Amino acid sequence: MPTYHDYGWIQQYFNTSLSLGYCAALIPDSTPTQVLSALGADENTQSEAIGIAELGEVMSDLTEQPETAWAGPVVALAAVSDDSTLLMQIDGGSFAVTEESMRPLLSDREVASHYLGVNADSQFIWWSNGTRVAEFELFGSSPVVGDDRIVDLILDVGGIGIDDDAQGYPGEHALEGAFALAEQITGVAVPASLFETGHFTVVVVPTRRQSPPAVPPEPSPQRSPAAWSEVARRYKAAERLPLHGMMFRGRPSGGVPSARLEFWFKPRTCIRLVDEQGVLFLQNRQKQTWFRTDGVLDRRSTGYSLDIYIEQLFQIHRTWPYTPFADLLPPDTTGQEIAVDGRPAWEFEMPPDWAGRDSTVAFDAETGVPLRWENRTGTHEISALETGIDVDDLFFSGP
Repeated sequence: MPTYHDYGWIQQYFNTSLSLGYCAALIPDSTPTQVLSALGADENTQSEAIGIAELGEVMSDLTEQPETAWAGPVVALAAVSDDSTLLMQIDGGSFAVTEESMRPLLSDREVASHYLGVNADSQFIWWSNGTRVAEFELFGSSPVVGDDRIVDLILDVGGIGIDDDAQGYPGEHALEGAFALAEQITGVAVPASLFETGHFTVVVVPTRRQSPPAVPPEPSPQRSPAAWSEVARRYKAAERLPLHGMMFRGRPSGGVPSARLEFWFKPRTCIRLVDEQGVLFLQNRQKQTWFRTDGVLDRRSTGYSLDIYIEQLFQIHRTWPYTPFADLLPPDTTGQEIAVDGRPAWEFEMPPDWAGRDSTVAFDAETGVPLRWENRTGTHEISALETGIDVDDLFFSGP
């Protein structure tokens, strides 16, 4: 019989991938392909993620793409055993505990769904042959409702809030307990390897509408390619481009020396950095990292310092964390036409960042990739840029 101890490996994700909450369902006797069909998911919106470390970024990207924004909830599906499926959302969403959403998946099987919100609100639901037979909150703040068998099962797996024998405070291991209880109900175990290297299919489930809009929306006005609204749109799309080139970081004289590195970047998280001595840093799709120390690449998660963090440029929107990137400037603001390493670019004077620093950013006119960023602390600049490179995932993993 599974207990919460069998899912102790999930704790490592509690403060990272699952820190903003999650929603999950175990669906026996249905493959991801069958679940996609039952939900009527749009195959044209499919993306993939390897491991849960990459999942949040892929789901967020699909949510924010203009062609899929507001089209419906984004869910991720992964095969568990030969014929069962784990359905997940992270960083928000309650699809798996919403009966209307889950109804196509409930008949002729036992389904267990559980949810934990960022504010510690929680829910566990047991569906049997299409009927909700039991539900409760993971931290024991409300009574268990439904089939009496659920109480015995909760006490058997342990960790959940009503467990009188739980060590520490009630519900301390509710996350692990929820996965163990779902396995007990469905007979489907979620292995640690799924969160580490499992293949997730990410899709939009179209919202069911009663009728089409009576009046078609007005077409969006055409803006200049140099307008901020168009450049910001291309910048967002550039997050999906594999890139290779050289990155230079210049600093004020008299301080830390300037640095130059060759880089390879593959969305969402793959990074390879090379200096004159060879490979300096690697990060793969699971966000595992390797750093060169004394000439040897070692697997390390902390304790290293890089002269160049390419995410500062490629994810420059994080410099303004409290304002949507597209809203940083009026949409009709026109960039200055310049060239960076021979590539046409549009340069904008940006508003003060989170630290109150003014800056200028030059975006590649074709792709929207930030090519140069200047502020009082120095300059980041890309040269010899190649886009759309074809590089295998193994290129970003160390020995």
